[in-house]
Amino acid sequence: MKKISLLLLAILFCFSISTAGTKPKKAISDGLYLIKKEGTDTKRFDSVTKSDVVVRFDKMFVENKEHGHVRLLIDTSDYVPLELEKPAVTEQQTEAKKKLLLSLTKQASEKLKTFTAKHVMRHVAIVVDGKALTMHKIKVAITSGQLQITRCNDNACERLFVKLKDNVR
Repeated sequence: MKKISLLLLAILFCFSISTAGTKPKKAISDGLYLIKKEGTDTKRFDSVTKSDVVVRFDKMFVENKEHGHVRLLIDTSDYVPLELEKPAVTEQQTEAKKKLLLSLTKQASEKLKTFTAKHVMRHVAIVVDGKALTMHKIKVAITSGQLQITRCNDNACERLFVKLKDNVR
């Protein structure tokens, strides 16, 4: 019996040592986040704050599948939640591509307006289920509360549409 107890203690001790240096992955809400850095080697993401999170970029949502940046460092301290006023809508854009239309709630729309005004000419990512699905450059402040995701291919819009269907408030 002592041997079994000692064995269990040894296993618990080894497990606690192996997990001591690992950080639990921070769960983040679906939303629009400011991109601080992008790259393939997260070791090059210096000056990381406690509000920064590294997320994977899903290549399914880009036309050029050779896009080299597969990790994004995003700032979670200020973001626009993807809270939809009504279900997302897809529209045919060309024969092979669709666009996705998102109508945000009043509260999320106000947040979108201030967020985009503050970050004009900066890059942002739409993050759903902990993955960056799309990246965009804010060219002007968005004041309408409407987001339009264009150039979806390979059924990407449908997959994003399905992921966002439960975000209606």
